[in-house]
Amino acid sequence: MRILFATGNQGKVKEVKEKLSEFGIEVISLKELPHPLPPPPAETGSTFCENAHIKATYYAQKLNLPVMAEDSGLEVEALGGRPGVFSSRFASENATDEENNRKLIEELSALGLTESPARYVSFIFFAFPFQGGLWSEGEVRGKVVTTPRGEGGFGYDPLFIPEGFNKTMAELPLQVKNSISHRAKALERLVKAIKEIKCL
Repeated sequence: MRILFATGNQGKVKEVKEKLSEFGIEVISLKELPHPLPPPPAETGSTFCENAHIKATYYAQKLNLPVMAEDSGLEVEALGGRPGVFSSRFASENATDEENNRKLIEELSALGLTESPARYVSFIFFAFPFQGGLWSEGEVRGKVVTTPRGEGGFGYDPLFIPEGFNKTMAELPLQVKNSISHRAKALERLVKAIKEIKCL
């Protein structure tokens, strides 16, 4: 099976390709499609679910392909669940990972904290062209710290330590991260749902 993963985040593409190859699913990214592509849709949803649905259905209908889209982020207890749906643009609309991490550290430090319970969440929508689709979600709980560690991963990985580990996501090998992450759990549930409707 061949699925388009509608994202411009190449870190996510790498993780998803690695994970879904275990199930014999070929994943292609927007960058691998012939250009020009339709302009990306505005992610106007107020929840992860809404944004994943917007992206998947838009590209499935525009390109007439089965499309998977994901919206995910970090929810920090001490910040009342922020950055949440604004995780990728926490510091500003076009913020880099480093800028978002810096803002998170600054906000925790302003509260006199060096860590806080947190969770990564992932919501995936798999859309069939003009035929609805399937939902999946996953989470991994842990804590965020204010001292970045590790060179791997992306996003808030250098600050996030999953439960049961003493290393950040950025310090874990990709194979380990792909066995425990919020995205990995959501993908496993999605594959199960696809198999149940005999698409695989």
